[in-house]
Amino acid sequence: MPPIENLLSLSVLATPRPQLALELFRAIRERGCEVEDCRIASVGDRLSASLLISGSWAALGRLETAMPGIAQKLDLLVQFSRCGPREPAPDFRPYAVEVIAPQQQDLLVHLLEFFHGQDVDVSEISTQKYASTYTGAGMCSVQMVVHVPVNQHPQALRESFMDLCDDLNADGMLDPIKT
Repeated sequence: MPPIENLLSLSVLATPRPQLALELFRAIRERGCEVEDCRIASVGDRLSASLLISGSWAALGRLETAMPGIAQKLDLLVQFSRCGPREPAPDFRPYAVEVIAPQQQDLLVHLLEFFHGQDVDVSEISTQKYASTYTGAGMCSVQMVVHVPVNQHPQALRESFMDLCDDLNADGMLDPIKT
């Protein structure tokens, strides 16, 4: 299948309500476009969405022209931009990272510094703070997708990562993503 060349990156911030995603997806479809990739999550009392939309040059133009009206009708804050497809990363292997730790101010900074120092690219990050059901202690959960260079020894990276987790008083996992 040839790569899709006509793409639009769309970021949305809104007050959550029933059927909002459906209404947005219908508006996109009605302009002859298709959602290729989508991430929707609650962030505080807001709904945040990042979408990658494809369509013909004319269809994307119709959507861009209609977007201010769609935003007003659906009460959305939107930002959009034409973009290209994601560049392949054949010299990297995808890994899933999960860290569970007591809440600490610099946890994410320490994790990002570690991966940067290992020449590992962080592709996705998701974090959540919560109170432990059993103890009420403040906890933090971090999930990441990272791209590890194929020439890097996986066991050495995993051991260094586990040492970092020990230093942070955290439980961690670093496993290949099987796709």
